[in-house]
Amino acid sequence: MIVATAGHIDHGKTLLVKALTGVDADRLPEEKRRGMTIDLGFAYLPTASGGVIGFVDVPGHERFLRNMLAGVTGVDAALLVVAADDGPMPQTHEHLAILDLLGIATGAVALTKIDRVEAPRRAAAEEEVRAALKGTLLAAAPLFPVSALTGEGLPAVRGWLEAAAVGIPARDAEGGFRLAIDRAFVLPGPGLVVTGTVASGRVAAGDRLVLSPPGLGARVRGLRAQDRVVREARAGDRAALNIVGPEISRAMVTRGQWLVAPDLHAPTARLDVRLRLLSGLDRGLRSGARVHLHVGAAGTVARAIPLGMRDLAPGEAGFVQLLTAAPIGALAGDRLVLRDEEARTTIGGGVVVDPWPPARGRSRPERLAWLGADALPELGGALGALVALAPGGVALAPFARRRNLPMARVAALARDVGAVCVGEGAFGFAAALWEQVLATVLAALRRAANAAPARGAFGLEELGRALGRRLATEVLASAVAALVADGRVERTPSGLRLPGQRAQMAAADQALWQRIEPLLGEARPPATASLADRLGLEIRVVDALLRRLMATGALVRISDRRYIARTRLASLARLAEDLTGADGWLQVGAFRDGSELGRNLAIEVLEYFDRVGFTRRETAGRRLLKRAGDALPQQRVAG
Repeated sequence: MIVATAGHIDHGKTLLVKALTGVDADRLPEEKRRGMTIDLGFAYLPTASGGVIGFVDVPGHERFLRNMLAGVTGVDAALLVVAADDGPMPQTHEHLAILDLLGIATGAVALTKIDRVEAPRRAAAEEEVRAALKGTLLAAAPLFPVSALTGEGLPAVRGWLEAAAVGIPARDAEGGFRLAIDRAFVLPGPGLVVTGTVASGRVAAGDRLVLSPPGLGARVRGLRAQDRVVREARAGDRAALNIVGPEISRAMVTRGQWLVAPDLHAPTARLDVRLRLLSGLDRGLRSGARVHLHVGAAGTVARAIPLGMRDLAPGEAGFVQLLTAAPIGALAGDRLVLRDEEARTTIGGGVVVDPWPPARGRSRPERLAWLGADALPELGGALGALVALAPGGVALAPFARRRNLPMARVAALARDVGAVCVGEGAFGFAAALWEQVLATVLAALRRAANAAPARGAFGLEELGRALGRRLATEVLASAVAALVADGRVERTPSGLRLPGQRAQMAAADQALWQRIEPLLGEARPPATASLADRLGLEIRVVDALLRRLMATGALVRISDRRYIARTRLASLARLAEDLTGADGWLQVGAFRDGSELGRNLAIEVLEYFDRVGFTRRETAGRRLLKRAGDALPQQRVAG
C-alpha cells in the first residue's frame, strides 16, 4: 500500500512519517536549512505480515502544490495531517479537495501536536476536522489524536495502516506497464534511476520500455519496489527503475514523463475528460479558459472547452475538451486535477474519458452521447452502451488501447454484452444494428444492379463506394460473407450479385456482340488489336466494349491482350480434361495439337487455367485439379 500525506504547512507531516518509520523524508539540504518540506519525500514501514507500506510525504506550502500533486496521484490511501492547535487551514482544505477529486476514498486523519493543547481545544479541533471532511470521500475516515514527540496515538495509527494495507485489494496488472516518473537521479555505478508509482502492468529486469512523450527507448537493468530489490514490480508498487538507453541521459528525464510499454507510447495534446468543478468558486469554467492541468506526475498549461455548453458552473460536472500546450501521456481512467490560470486555486478535477478524441464534431449530440457511454465506470457497461450507439460498430482495438486492456479481455467483454463481433473480431455490433448493416449492404447492391443492368456483378470496392465508405472494409467484407452464407447474395468469379440477377446487354452492345461472337469463337480467337482491325473500330472502343460484355459473362479475359467466348473456352476446358492421362498429367504439346491453337495461344489459355485453379503447372507438366465444368465463372448472359 502506498500512502500520501496531506495537509497544511507546519502541521507535522514529515515529523509524523519519521515517528512511524524512523526515516526523515526531508532529503534536500534546503529542506533541512529551512525546516520545511519543498519536494516529495519517501519512507517505508515494514508490516507484521511481511509487507511494506510506502509513504509519499508531500509539501504543505501552497507554492509547492505542483509537487504535492505529482506525489498523490496513483496512491492507495491518504493520511491527512491537521495540527490540533491550528485546526484545518487553507492548505488543509485544498489538499482535502484534491484527494476527493482524485477519488482517494481510503484514508485517516492524524490530529497532531496534541501535546500542545488542552482537552477542550483537542475536542474542538476534532469537530472542525469532521466539519471539513463532510461531503468528501473521507467523511467517515477515522481520526487519531497523536503526538510525534511523545509517541501518544502512534500505535493506533500503525494499527490502522496495517489493517488498511491488508484490506486494499491488489491492483489488476493485466495491462501494459506504465510508471509516472516523479523523480530521477544518478547513482555511482548503476547510473540513471527513475522512481514513481506503477500505474498498471508489471516490469522486470531486461524489459524494454519507452520514455514518453519523448519516445526514447530504454532497457531496465534493475529495480526495487517498496525499497527492496525485487525481480518484478507491478501495479500499485512504489518502484525505482535503473534504466539505460542509447539516447537517454539524466538531462532527458523530467518529472511528469512516463515509462511505458512500447505499445502505449501515444502522446496526446487533446483530451476529452469528465470534469467536476468545485463549488464555492467565484466563477465557472468559460470556453477557451486557460488552466493548469495535472495528470499522472505531469503539470502543463491547457485550454478548456466545455462540450455541449458555453461554460461549466461551480459545482457542476460535464464533459470538457482540454487542449494542452505540450503533448502528455494519458489513458482513459487517469485522474486529473485542474487549477486556475495563475495556478493559485484548485478549481476541479475528474477523469480522462478519451485520450485521442476526434479533431472535429466535439460537441455534436452523437459525440456527447458517445462520451456519456464511454465514461460509464464499469467496463462491460461502457462497452455495451457504446455498441448500442454505434451503427458502424465499435472498433475494439482502440477501446482496448485507450483503457490499457488486452484484446482477449475486450473480446470476452464483447461476448458478455451480446455483441456480434465481425472483421475477425475487430468490430463489435449490437445484434439489431448488425441486421441493419446487412440490410443496408443488400439495398446498396440492389441499387447498383438497377442502376447498371448491363453489369452482371459488382466488386467489394464498388459496393463500398456505393455505400459512401460508411463501413470499414473489414465490416463490409464480414457483412457480405454473412449475406452469402445465408443465400441473400451470390459470390461469383466476376463479383457479387443478388440471387437470380443476370446482366442485361444494352441494344447497341447486343448488336455489336452478334458481330464479335463468331470471331471470338474461332479456332484461334484474335487478340484485341486484331479484333479492332477486323471490325474497323478503335482499339479503345473495342476494349471498353469487351470489358462490358465480360461483365455479362458472355466472354472471358484470359490475358491482357485477349478475350475468348465463354462457349469456346468451355470447349477448351473439356478438351484439356479429355487429354489428361490416367496419371492426372496434361502435356502442353498434346493440348496445343488437339486444340489447334498454336503454341503461343495454347500457353495463354493454359496459364489462364493455372490462375483460376483448373490446372497447376509443375516440372513434369500440368496437373488437372478440377473438372471442366468448374473451370469457368458460372455467370450466364440474360436477355
